[in-house]
Amino acid sequence: DSAAACCTYCAKQLGCQAWTYNPSESQNKVCHLKSASSSPVQGQCVSGSLAPPQPDPKKPNILFLMCDSMDGRVLDPTSPVFEALEMPNLRKLAGMGVNFINTYAASPQCVPSRTTMFSGRRIDHTHSFSNEQGFAGVPSRPDDLDANCVKLYDNVTCQRWRKDQNLTATLVDSLRSLNYEAHLYGKVDVGAGILSDWDEANATVNGFHSGPSLGICTRTADIRKPTKPDPIAITNDNDNNVHPEDWKMIPKCMNSWKENLPKDGSKLSSGFENWMLYCSINIPHPAFQTNATWLSYVNEERVTLPKWLQEDEFHPADSYMSISKHVWRNFSNEEILRVRKTYYAMCAETDYLLGRVLKALNDTGHFDNTYIIFLSDHGEMNMEHRQVWKNSMYEASSRVPLMISGPGVPSGGLVKNLTSLLDIYPTLMEMAGGTPPDFLDGHSLFPFIHPGASTTSKYPADRAVTSQYHSNMGNTGSFMLRYGNWKYITFGTTLAAFKNYQPQLFDLEADPDELHDIASKNPHVVQQLDQKLRSFIDYPEVDKLAVLNDKMVYKKYFQNKYTSTQLRKKFESAYQGFDDGDWNKIQVWSKEAV
Repeated sequence: DSAAACCTYCAKQLGCQAWTYNPSESQNKVCHLKSASSSPVQGQCVSGSLAPPQPDPKKPNILFLMCDSMDGRVLDPTSPVFEALEMPNLRKLAGMGVNFINTYAASPQCVPSRTTMFSGRRIDHTHSFSNEQGFAGVPSRPDDLDANCVKLYDNVTCQRWRKDQNLTATLVDSLRSLNYEAHLYGKVDVGAGILSDWDEANATVNGFHSGPSLGICTRTADIRKPTKPDPIAITNDNDNNVHPEDWKMIPKCMNSWKENLPKDGSKLSSGFENWMLYCSINIPHPAFQTNATWLSYVNEERVTLPKWLQEDEFHPADSYMSISKHVWRNFSNEEILRVRKTYYAMCAETDYLLGRVLKALNDTGHFDNTYIIFLSDHGEMNMEHRQVWKNSMYEASSRVPLMISGPGVPSGGLVKNLTSLLDIYPTLMEMAGGTPPDFLDGHSLFPFIHPGASTTSKYPADRAVTSQYHSNMGNTGSFMLRYGNWKYITFGTTLAAFKNYQPQLFDLEADPDELHDIASKNPHVVQQLDQKLRSFIDYPEVDKLAVLNDKMVYKKYFQNKYTSTQLRKKFESAYQGFDDGDWNKIQVWSKEAV
C-alpha cells in the first residue's frame, strides 16, 4: 500500500530489478514488478529501482551448448551405443569435466522438454503439453502475451494458458537478475516472448510451431494410421548440403564473442559483468540426412540391428506409437541399418559443429574461466522398439547427454546417479552465484561439479527421476519413474479406450534393451513404484487436464470452425489412409465426457 512496500516486495521476488508504483490505477494501488528488460509502465507512477547485484570479476562465464534429438548413450562410455561412432570433441569435453550418464528429459519432445528446462518445473506444473503449446505469458512483461501464441491461436486461449502455466521467471530472467548477459543463438522453442526479446535477435523457433494440430489434439481418439512419413522416405545418406541452418548458426555463435566481449577485461558493452552464451542447433533431429564425410565417423561393425518384439507382444500404447510413426511394416535389415548409420553420422556432424564453438571459445582466452554445459532436449529412437523420432519413455528417447566442465570442476568425472534436465536451472543459478528458488522441481548438480565445496544444495542419495508425455504419436498420457535399477511406466486412463492399459516394469541392469516387461511378475514392486510416482505427480489428474486441453483445442479450432466435409478432408490429410471407421471413432470420441 506504499511505494516503500512495493520496493521491499520487489527485493524478495526472483528476477525483479525494478518497480513502478501507481497509487491510483483503476482506483486501486498497484505495484508493478519488473526485470531489467521491462519497458516502463505508462501513466502517473511513482517509480524506483533496486541496485543491481554487485559484480564479481572472478565469477565464471557460461557457455551453454545444446542440440536436438541426441540419444544420451552415444556419450556414455559404459553403453555399447558409445562404440557405434566417433565424437572426438564432445568426448574430449566430457574428459575435461563431469559426464552425467543417467540424465532424463522431463518430457521427451522439443517444446515440452525445453519449457521444463527453461522454467525448472515439470509439465504437470507448466501445462506446456505439446509442441504447439509453449509458454503463453512473458515473465519480464507481465501484461504481455507471446506474440506467436496470439498469432496462431487468439488472446482468449493465450490468456487462459498464461494463467494455467503461472510462469514467473525463465532461466534467462534469473541469469539477468544475477548480472549475466544472456545471448541466445539458435533453437529455443519455448515461447515466453523470447523471440521478441530486446536482446535475442538470434533466437529461433517459436514454441508454438504451426499452431493447432489435428494430430495432437485428436491423439486420444486412438486413430491407428500413420501421421509421419516412412523413415526410409526421409533418409538420405548422399546429401551434400546437410543442415544448412546449423552451418549458418554456428558462425554466429562463434562471432558473438568478437562482437560482445571487451578486449581489456572491462564490463560488457551492455553493462553486464558476465555472459552466458546459449548456442543451440537442430541436428541430429530427423529427417535423416548425411553424406560420406560424416559416415566415415561411424563404426559400421558396431551398429547393430535392434531386437523387435512380435507384433502381438507390443503394449497397445507402443503399437499405436509405431503405427503413427509409420514403422509398423516389414523393413529389411539393410533399411534398418541405413537409418541407424545415418543417424549416428548426424551425431558426428553435431560433434564437429559444436567443436568449432569450443575452439572459438579457447581462442578468446576465456576458456579457463567459463563453465561449459552440453546437453540435448531428448533422444531419438533410431528404429529401436520399431520406432523413430522421440516421444517414448524408452531409453533411446528419454535419456539425454549431459556434461559440465569449467573452473574447479574435476576432470574425468562419471556420475551414474539419476539426473534430470530439470536440474539445469538450479545448477546454472549456482554457477552464476545465486541461490536456486524453492519453486524449482529439480536439484542443483553443484555437489557433483564442486565436491566438498560449501553449498546450500544437497543432492538426494536415492533420488527418483520422472518424465511424462502428452503429445502426438502418444494416444494417452505416459508417465515414467526411474528409481534404482527400475523403470516404471504407467499410462493415463481418462478415456474408455485406455481403461485396461497396464503399467510396464523394466530392470535396466538385467535388461538394458527394455525387451522384458516384468510388471506382472512383480506386483509389489509395481505398487511401491506407483506410490512413489504419485508422490511427485497426480498422474490421473494430469492426464485428465491434458485430455480436456486437447478437446478444447479440437472444438474451438476445428470442430466449430469447419463444415463436416472440410473437417473430414483435414483428417484425411493428418492421418494417412483415414477412413469411415476412423471418422466414426472421431464422432464418438468428440462426445465422450471427461
